[in-house]
Amino acid sequence: MDAFSPAQELLPFEKLADEARRLVEECYPQAVGALLGGSAAQGRATAGSDLDVAVLLPDGEAGGREVVRRDGRLAELFVHTVNDVSAAFERDRAQRRGTVLFLYAQGLPLLDPGGHVSHACERAREVLAAGPPPLAPEE
Repeated sequence: MDAFSPAQELLPFEKLADEARRLVEECYPQAVGALLGGSAAQGRATAGSDLDVAVLLPDGEAGGREVVRRDGRLAELFVHTVNDVSAAFERDRAQRRGTVLFLYAQGLPLLDPGGHVSHACERAREVLAAGPPPLAPEE
């Protein structure tokens, strides 16, 4: 993501949300949910900012992480199934990094007809509130 510079013009959320929705529709038409995170969701995105997009797929689909370029903008897609997104939260917690956790906890829904994104966002906030597991003596 870009460092914010006051001299850079901020882009409106709706423009970025529309770009992200089109990207999800193109790459994952079977998606049951999606959200936009990072600088775009926080109102700090500029022309050079990437899009951080979480995509929820139906169970049985393959998840992963993908970086694509569309219309000159990089987008990082964090793809999980409805059932495996909680496991991704727990991995982030156990590894003491919050990439996927913060994406869901602070992101803004783009697509959520079945409420899967709302549920995942709530779960991410719960995991973050619980904090990391205690350190082992060797740590």
